[in-house]
Amino acid sequence: MIKPLRNLILFAVAALAAAACDNGNADVTVFDSPPAVTVIRPGAVTANVNFDMKLKFSDGADPSISSSALASATYKIKQGANTVREGNLTLSGVVQETATTIQALATGNYSLEVIAIDANNNRDTVTTDFRVVSSVALIGSATPNGWSGPDHDLTRSASDPDVYTINNFVMTSGEAKFRADNDWATNWGATAFPSGKGTFGGPNIPVGPGTYNVTFNSATGDYTFTKLN
Repeated sequence: MIKPLRNLILFAVAALAAAACDNGNADVTVFDSPPAVTVIRPGAVTANVNFDMKLKFSDGADPSISSSALASATYKIKQGANTVREGNLTLSGVVQETATTIQALATGNYSLEVIAIDANNNRDTVTTDFRVVSSVALIGSATPNGWSGPDHDLTRSASDPDVYTINNFVMTSGEAKFRADNDWATNWGATAFPSGKGTFGGPNIPVGPGTYNVTFNSATGDYTFTKLN
């Protein structure tokens, strides 16, 4: 009698479990994740010129892991402990990109803090450092003054303050980098030539001999060496 009784108990437990789960819908584990923030810009911006702060927010795009939509965000730009710019953003939906004009900043190091909140009051905080620069120049063994300098300043575009150029610039075989304010605190480099995308503190750029028109974008890091002869 013991074995049939045990089987009967196991059958009853299984039936109760099935009844508890059988609600006519597929069982889905829902985890309400916090919103995600991506800082597109700033990376480096030009001093004393208004710029667009570009941010991307996402939340609730996959119903199996998140069930709430975007609601709002706040931002603060600090220099040291001092808040120099701040504001609020209204968000909606599950993915949104924003572009907010920030009033011009003086040269220096800054931090950007963004706090995003969704409809269920979940939040995400992202903090990134950026540099406001007053000049961009070339330096390196491929330039006339070598690594010891002085730097060769590029000219800022009147139509786009993030674009800097130098024309008819004679270079030898060697390496070069872009840097801001004649200082290594902010510099860009990459291994690609004659065009590429420089990253902060990236490798030296290999350069072939020739005369070039050089263009550099401080916001994106994109550069081009156009050879004239």
